[in-house]
Amino acid sequence: MRKTRIRHHLALLLATALLLLASTLPVGAITPSYQVSSAYRKSTYYQNLLQLPLTGDGAFDTLSAALSQYGYHEGSSSADYGGTNTASTGNYTEYNYSLGRIGGSFSYAWCAAFVSWCLVQAGEQESAGGLFASCTLWVEALQGLGQYHKRGTYAPQMGDLIFFRSAGVARASDHVGLVRFVKNGRVYTVEGNSSGQVALRDYALTDSYIVGYGSPRYENGGMKIDRAKKEDTVSGYYIVTYNFLNVRAARSASSAKKGQLKKGELFLVTEAKNGWGRVSYNGGVAYVSLEYADFVAPSVHKVSYLSEGKTLLSREFFSTEEPSVSALIPEKQGNEFLGWQDAGGTLYESGARLPAQDLVLTALWREIPPPPVAEEEEEEVEEPDGDAPEDGAEGGLADEILREEDKPLQEEVPVPPTASSPDVQSRDFTLASRVASAVCALIGGACIGGWYLLRKKRE
Repeated sequence: MRKTRIRHHLALLLATALLLLASTLPVGAITPSYQVSSAYRKSTYYQNLLQLPLTGDGAFDTLSAALSQYGYHEGSSSADYGGTNTASTGNYTEYNYSLGRIGGSFSYAWCAAFVSWCLVQAGEQESAGGLFASCTLWVEALQGLGQYHKRGTYAPQMGDLIFFRSAGVARASDHVGLVRFVKNGRVYTVEGNSSGQVALRDYALTDSYIVGYGSPRYENGGMKIDRAKKEDTVSGYYIVTYNFLNVRAARSASSAKKGQLKKGELFLVTEAKNGWGRVSYNGGVAYVSLEYADFVAPSVHKVSYLSEGKTLLSREFFSTEEPSVSALIPEKQGNEFLGWQDAGGTLYESGARLPAQDLVLTALWREIPPPPVAEEEEEEVEEPDGDAPEDGAEGGLADEILREEDKPLQEEVPVPPTASSPDVQSRDFTLASRVASAVCALIGGACIGGWYLLRKKRE
């Protein structure tokens, strides 16, 4: 029994260790690896970037960085690196600043610098042959690596570089962006320096403006998140892609308006349902139509499993996943494990789906009642040797025993002795013996006395 219990505990420890390893995710925040400018550090776009998690999917993370910058506009000087000067056409951007001067200036066409910047934020700076400010040089580098595909010969994938060439341009390409997804014969993109800003576009796959695609060799953390399928269906971070977005009291365009979100504002959706997103607004719950926003990145949630006040297991998961309850089964002496209970009283069994939110699950127990005490078996009475009386016959030892057991218990009353009782006879016998002894002693004494007197007379 002891060996069995030891093996059981070792198996439980091993299972817990495997669960901990399996639950480890490459979660981290996107953080610029260079010294950002003071103007950009104060901007909404920088704050947007810092909120996003790294999923480990290089293509997805590159696009998340790009989408967080939606609406950023070029400026006329380094004072405009914050991206809010919508009246400027001077090509001054944070993305050029991060890549460096060209010809002694930060003012140059910045579509390629923007894509390079996005790759760096995702840790994918080596995946596409390097970092470039020139579309033509980038096409040539990808061709040399075998990572370039002409339009019509290749089905573009999420995170691909998409190269364009304007009419009348002789060089290989004069514009570049990133592929978000392909849907219904169209390719959806995010591009820097599109009308002087970071913008979302879409084109027919047969559009002659497209010349080809570059395929970065992204690292993949096992996520492979499909943006087209997750759009408007999962919780996470969204960005306003319209001039404004109304915040309403309920999931209805006719419900009361509680406020507005502005273009380029990043917000967190805690639940996506029927095209509406539940959000936190001014300390309360509100709703927005996701038709006017685009999915940027998943949110990260933590689930902790507690038993008897101790944390047995913690894991993080993305809102794009479909998490389920751990298979971990704790032990508590004298109790049966019923499942995991959250703070609201909901009970989850192993393998059940979990909502996309932070959770603390506590082991629920039921005390096992002690086993009933076994009744003592009646001793068997051996029947005497010989013929036993048949059922219903009178007499016999068994009947006497039964009759004696059936009699009520009575106190024993002392019976006065009679002349015929043994005790009286014994007392009479003892008295007679004593009288006879006394008579004998008197006769013996008289004899001795007479003999003595007779002797004296003769003398």
